[in-house]
Amino acid sequence: MRVGGQAPRLGRRQLLRRLLVGGAGVGAGLAALRGLRGRSEGAPALAAPASPPPLPGSPPDRRTTSGVTVPADDPAITAGPVAYPGVITRLLGYLSTPQGGEVYPGILVLHDTPGLTEHVRDLTRRLAKAGYVALALDLLSREGGTAALGDPAKVSAALGSLTVPQYLQDAHSSVRYLESQPLAAKTRTGLLGLGFGGTLAWALLSQNADPRAAVVFDGGIPPSSALARLSAAVLAIFAETGRHDAAELSELDAAMKKAGVPWQYKIEPRAGPGFFDDTRDRYVPAAAKDAWQLTLNWFHAHLAA
Repeated sequence: MRVGGQAPRLGRRQLLRRLLVGGAGVGAGLAALRGLRGRSEGAPALAAPASPPPLPGSPPDRRTTSGVTVPADDPAITAGPVAYPGVITRLLGYLSTPQGGEVYPGILVLHDTPGLTEHVRDLTRRLAKAGYVALALDLLSREGGTAALGDPAKVSAALGSLTVPQYLQDAHSSVRYLESQPLAAKTRTGLLGLGFGGTLAWALLSQNADPRAAVVFDGGIPPSSALARLSAAVLAIFAETGRHDAAELSELDAAMKKAGVPWQYKIEPRAGPGFFDDTRDRYVPAAAKDAWQLTLNWFHAHLAA
C-alpha cells in the first residue's frame, strides 16, 4: 500500500477508505478517529443465554486499577512477554497458552491506542483460560514498545508516527509466529481487534486469508471495497455512542452479506468507546460481560474444529 498525504479534516468514510484501501499514514488519522462520534440505532440481535454459566476469564463486575483478571501465575496457563522476528525489526508481544498437551486455536490480539497495557496482556490470559493460544502484538515494537515509551502522550505520538503498511507488515509476521507455536492449531487462527486495533483488523483480514474468524470491538466501519476479499467469519461489536451511524452500519451489513462470509454485529447499549477496558473510566461491566460471551461463542463456533 502507498502512504498518502495527511488531511486534518477527513470524514469517517474518507478516513477509513484511506486507512484500509489507500494505505494512509496514521498521524492525522488517529486524531480524527478519536474525534469522530456518530449515532447508533437498532441492529440484528445477538442473544446471549438468559442464564449463562460462569465464563473463563469473565470481565470484572466493576472498574479495576490493576487490569488483572487472570494472574500470570495461574496454574492453568503459561504466560509472559515474547520477542520474535519481524521483517524490519524484532517484534514484541505477550503470549499466553493453556497448560496441557492438546493443540488449541490461536488468537492474535491487536490493541487499542493505549498500547500493550496490562489489560491487553490480561486479555490474552483470559483467552488462554478459555482454551486458546493468544498473542498480543505490541504495535509500537518499531518504537521500542509501549513499556519503553511509558508516558501516554509518547505512546500516542509514536502510534501517529507509523504507517498502516508498517503495522500490517508486523501483523502478518505475528500471524506466522502465532501459527508456529507448538500448541497452536495452524489452520484455526482467529483475530481480536480492539478500537484502533479493530480498524487495523479489517485491513489485515482483507490481505491475509489465514484468520478463519475475527471479532472487532468498536473498530470503525470499512468501505465496501475493502470487504470483497474477506474470507473470515466476522463478529463486530459496537458501542452505542461509538463512531458509527445507521447508514454506515446498513452499508456494512449489506457488503458483508454480499461477501458471503459468516457475519453478525451487535450494538452494546449504554456503552461508549473503550467500554471493554476495565482499567478505564469508560468501562461498562454489563456490556463487557455480554461482549465477552459473544466473543467466546463466536470463536467456538468458527474455530472449534
